[in-house]
Amino acid sequence: MDVTIAFLHGSLEEDLYMEQPKGFEAKGKIDLVCKLKKSLYGLKQSPRCWNKRFDDFINKIGFMSSLYDPCVCYKKLTNGSLIYLLLYVDDMLLAGKNLTKLNEIKEQLKNEFEMKDLGSAKRILGMEITRQRSIRGLFLSQKQYTKKVLAKFNMANAKAVSTPVGQQFKLSAKDSPNESTERQAMSNVPYSNAIGSLIHLMVCTRHDLAYNSSLVSRYMKNPGRNH
Repeated sequence: MDVTIAFLHGSLEEDLYMEQPKGFEAKGKIDLVCKLKKSLYGLKQSPRCWNKRFDDFINKIGFMSSLYDPCVCYKKLTNGSLIYLLLYVDDMLLAGKNLTKLNEIKEQLKNEFEMKDLGSAKRILGMEITRQRSIRGLFLSQKQYTKKVLAKFNMANAKAVSTPVGQQFKLSAKDSPNESTERQAMSNVPYSNAIGSLIHLMVCTRHDLAYNSSLVSRYMKNPGRNH
């Protein structure tokens, strides 16, 4: 589900005024200003207003927020099964076994907010969602993001390896440069950017990268060529 112009659904908690939009000025009242009834994009409080409005509604229809992540909500049905709702700004995922109840909730949401039903989820926050119904499997991957990272750091044609860090790699602080000329040369290497990309992959879908991401992160302050 995708919420259309999400921030415009938020209700303001204070009085705010704006100049009359060009082309829509009230004739003979050009010196007057408009009082906002809803939040607008660009206001610092708009994200909070939208989230509060959305939270109030889903609580009203029986959802509760997770104690671990307020963006994850769930509703317990009478048969004991759960329906999950995940919201990130204006992108939303709904999941559950009861399709009838899922469709009912979709209709409730569409009646309250302007939104589009994008069908079965295939992507969310840069992650690809793959289903293998034969084994009742659901998988997350970041193939497109990984390809972009490899291309960005000139490794699109690099050979794949079976382990994240081979035994032959022995990194040490001794490999950090001491000479100012070498440090200057290494300052042109996007070392921290590459590590940031690795960490993003590790957090989202590639937990097997945790060790080597941690390993190379130790030398971000003063990386050498071996690093």
